[in-house]
Amino acid sequence: MNAVRRFTAQEDGALLGRFEPIEADLLRLATKQLLEMLDSGSADPELAESDGIFARLLPDAYRDDDEAAAEFRRYTSVNLLERKALNAQIVINTLGLSSGEEDAAAETDTAATDTEHRQPITIRLAPDAVQAWLRSLTDLRLTLADRLQISPDGVVHLATEDTPFLRELYDWLGMLQEELVYSIDV
Repeated sequence: MNAVRRFTAQEDGALLGRFEPIEADLLRLATKQLLEMLDSGSADPELAESDGIFARLLPDAYRDDDEAAAEFRRYTSVNLLERKALNAQIVINTLGLSSGEEDAAAETDTAATDTEHRQPITIRLAPDAVQAWLRSLTDLRLTLADRLQISPDGVVHLATEDTPFLRELYDWLGMLQEELVYSIDV
């Protein structure tokens, strides 16, 4: 049985991607939250040093030398966070307006834009946008791994009512990443 492919390669090296409206909305929301977090880390380097999520996003360059690692981070963290934010912004721009933003822009009847009645969206990813997407999907998964307290052996240690949803989101983002890699590797 042939599965429907989310991403298809084009002759010019670009990819076309297809998302259900709810998927695009979810990815857009998660990426906007990532962007806000990255911006806060860029604006406040002390926050980036003290918050565990930034340790996953910006691992130590020198694992055996704390002083050299701190010095390296001091000179590179803001630039790296800004590049990660740029990648996240590319994802958001590629996905376009969310259903709520479309409603506000068009001032349409909310019943007409109900998720059930919205058509799938097609996006076009230029080769450099594909790389930004891959990097942002990685950053989203690293962020969720920290939130879920996933240990190196893959065990989830967070036990809250949000855990099942966050775990499904983590797995879904991994599936997207895999599909994207497969599409550029074909």
